[in-house]
Amino acid sequence: MSTGQPSTADLREHYRGLINTRGLNVAMCWTVIVPEAGTELSLDQVAARLSGGTAHRVHNAMRFGELWDLLYAGEYPVLIDWFDSAAVVIEYDYLGSSSAVLKRLSHRARVYSAWWNVNRHNRLSFAVDGECLLMIDALFPGRPQHYPGIGQWPELETMTDFFVEFEERGDDYDWRAAWLALIEQTTGVRLSAEWLDQAHPCVTVNPTDATR
Repeated sequence: MSTGQPSTADLREHYRGLINTRGLNVAMCWTVIVPEAGTELSLDQVAARLSGGTAHRVHNAMRFGELWDLLYAGEYPVLIDWFDSAAVVIEYDYLGSSSAVLKRLSHRARVYSAWWNVNRHNRLSFAVDGECLLMIDALFPGRPQHYPGIGQWPELETMTDFFVEFEERGDDYDWRAAWLALIEQTTGVRLSAEWLDQAHPCVTVNPTDATR
């Protein structure tokens, strides 16, 4: 019987194509916030949690590729939108991978985040109710038993092809696609080319203040 849900292989292929065709292999951070009891966070609430209550500015809606204009101008932009009650945050850098930010975002919520940059620095993170339970490096993932909090993310716990030595993975293994597929499997939220082409609420923050 088919549940109508894409297979793991299909999801990974979707994200492999998205990463390669939209330049996401250079750098990105995708964060999904699933609030308790399905209570949607407002734009101001998400922005306040991202900024740590410090100054932030709401801009006109923008598409993902347009964030470079603000980055080159010395600002730090993120896009924020919603999928049902889940809030989605996407950026070209690291804010959603910071433990200080993850703790705030996960107040009465579960937060899943995947981040990497051009230098192959990376982090898969999971936070629940103000506590960072998991922060994993794709190049040195260790074993599931090395992470006491992994039982609260069962979809990751069963991802056995990720928890191997990096050199033991097949040549065609794409850990970035695997991460994004995992977050979709867990939350039901999909990142797509259509979404990236649409305009979404944009907020700029001071990352130095936000990550303290």
